[in-house]
Amino acid sequence: MKKLTIFVIFSFLMIFSLQQMTFAETENEEQRKKDIEKAVEKHKRKSTEKAVEEEEEVEKESEIRKIPSKLIKLLPTENKLEEITHRTIWKYVDKQSTLDEEIGIETVTALLRDISRVYDPIVNKYKVSTIQIEIIKYDDKYELAHYWDEISNSSIENIFNNAYLVGSPDEGTDCMFNYSKEGAMTICKTGEYVIQSIIFDKYEEHFRYSGLRTGTEKLELNQNEMTTRVAEEVLENIGKHKNLKNSYQLDEILKLNIKVKEDSGKKIRDGVNVTDENKKSESPGLEKNKKYGVQNFYCIKDEFGLITISGQFNNNQIKKDRIVLEILFLDYEQNIIFKNKASLLEVNEFETKRFLGNTKIDKQFATCTVKVLS
Repeated sequence: MKKLTIFVIFSFLMIFSLQQMTFAETENEEQRKKDIEKAVEKHKRKSTEKAVEEEEEVEKESEIRKIPSKLIKLLPTENKLEEITHRTIWKYVDKQSTLDEEIGIETVTALLRDISRVYDPIVNKYKVSTIQIEIIKYDDKYELAHYWDEISNSSIENIFNNAYLVGSPDEGTDCMFNYSKEGAMTICKTGEYVIQSIIFDKYEEHFRYSGLRTGTEKLELNQNEMTTRVAEEVLENIGKHKNLKNSYQLDEILKLNIKVKEDSGKKIRDGVNVTDENKKSESPGLEKNKKYGVQNFYCIKDEFGLITISGQFNNNQIKKDRIVLEILFLDYEQNIIFKNKASLLEVNEFETKRFLGNTKIDKQFATCTVKVLS
């Protein structure tokens, strides 16, 4: 009986202990669930807040990129581009506009891509041709000069001075054209706008820019050259917004820059009163005061890294079948880093023969000189 009583008491204590353990485990389990729920809720709240912040940043960035601008209406439409190319080639892939009210500069930039061909990295390895258009509206020419210095390595004046072709479609508007093996560039400047059109056409799928053209043989523009056509369309759209009608063609207006400079210099000389002695020294029959050899020589690197070499050779009283010129490019320590040669054929007595050419070198040069070898 005593043993039975002890067994019953012991069983009762065991059951009570088990109930306490079960109750404690239940309490711990419930606490863990609450802690987990709180952690999940906290994580959700942080994730939601982060998502909202990221969404606000994206919206803010989109607002910056999508500043409404009237300048976008000045860009040529895709339908107009299709009229020029007679088929669908160019499509806009990006348009952005900015406004700096403090300096009074508003810009729109756009990128056109040739959609008629896709990039093939295995077979063709071709880069797809693109056209970049930029329209700058300015109020102050000095602010424009400061802005241009920040976005370009060369001033507008230098770009125009070293251009291949220049011309004025109307009073107050000046345009230039330059080209290289990588493509071409046209810039037109009015009293209110600067229009820049650049094509990257390395494989000359849209116009043939390559080849050294000197003397009477030069690059001939036509209505198929896209940078001049784009600039032409923008100028026409500017005229429409001012209720003016422009019906000119830039390819017919742009002339050789060196020829324009010569004609301008001639006009200045003709407009100056000179003495009889000066007139006598300038007469064709007397060549005593004329400087013979290479004159007005220079070489300038453009935006595309292409070096334009220009000058003239004044011959003496002896006719020459061939003149060989050696052009030397020197670094800042006056070491020769590159040589190039050019030939002038059939140079008559007292003849002035002009030369114009292009070359490209990878090294930086400080200056260039020319020697007459024969």
